[in-house]
Amino acid sequence: MFSKKSIYIFLIFLLVTSLILFGIIWHSQNQKLKIVFFDVGQGDAMMISQDQNQILIDGGPSGQREMEKLGKYIPFWDRKIEIVIATHPDQDHIGGLIDVMKNYKIGKVIDNSAENDSQVYKNYLEIIENKNIERLKGKEGMNIKIKEANLEIIYPGLTLSSNPKDTNSKSIVARLTYGENSFLFTGDFPIEKEFALINSSLDLNSRVLKVSHHGSKNATSAEFLDKVSPTDAIISSGKNNTYGHPAGELLERLKVKKINVLRTDERGDIEYICKNSFSCQMAN
Repeated sequence: MFSKKSIYIFLIFLLVTSLILFGIIWHSQNQKLKIVFFDVGQGDAMMISQDQNQILIDGGPSGQREMEKLGKYIPFWDRKIEIVIATHPDQDHIGGLIDVMKNYKIGKVIDNSAENDSQVYKNYLEIIENKNIERLKGKEGMNIKIKEANLEIIYPGLTLSSNPKDTNSKSIVARLTYGENSFLFTGDFPIEKEFALINSSLDLNSRVLKVSHHGSKNATSAEFLDKVSPTDAIISSGKNNTYGHPAGELLERLKVKKINVLRTDERGDIEYICKNSFSCQMAN
């Protein structure tokens, strides 16, 4: 015969287990679309998520810092990231992805297949191979669905510069659309490549622009801003960084266009929550 104490303990265990399961089910069925620009210092890292589906774009320079961010925004029971996109193979964009791939199950990795001779890039390739992660080449026209939202890669095309040191010009550029909401992610896309997009028939109009190359003066021209016509501009840069990002010239271009500037070095993480396809608001 079981004692009353044993029965009570068993009932409490069932209650706690039921509450946890209910919480998991409720969380998975009531998640809004979220776009978070992580504060990872001098680097880029962003996450698009809905329900238990995540798209991670870049991972910043530090694995420890990136893992802290994922632990904050992904429920502890969710150990899979469906898509990881590496915009280009610079350390401040892929450094943190190595620890992410070690600690999470990754559905697919998408990058531009550009080569880099750094040790960080070699480690990046090694973990992809060791964990047998599917790797795809991101190119213009590729569409990635996350529930009702769509992330379309609009650059690069089929051909890339053959210069192995010219990593920025190979950056993946992608546009997220969810009803009337739109976000443009630009990696470190340089100013001299912008005119190919400006003169194309592509729809670049986006409410939120992730400013290229941490606010470098050599990216995000006035003409590009006219084409994108953003309301908000997100700048991901580290406090007191040695590059002088964001540059005064870039900030002046944004000021002239009356674009709202949001900086991770000043605000920390910047999160947008989409209640529906008509409304995406920045979280407090």
